[in-house]
Amino acid sequence: MQEIVNFLIENPDVLEKVVNGQASLLGVDLDDVLGLVEGILGSGLLKSTYWF
Repeated sequence: MQEIVNFLIENPDVLEKVVNGQASLLGVDLDDVLGLVEGILGSGLLKSTYWF
């Protein structure tokens, strides 16, 4: 699971696609995906990524 979190943090474009329903995380339950997304977005780890 930690590898998935690291991947999503390092690839915010993939995270955005997962959030928008354009991509899925194969082998990960929906509840786990929702928890991962909420945890990553809620932690502030990506706040500097989207500053334009």
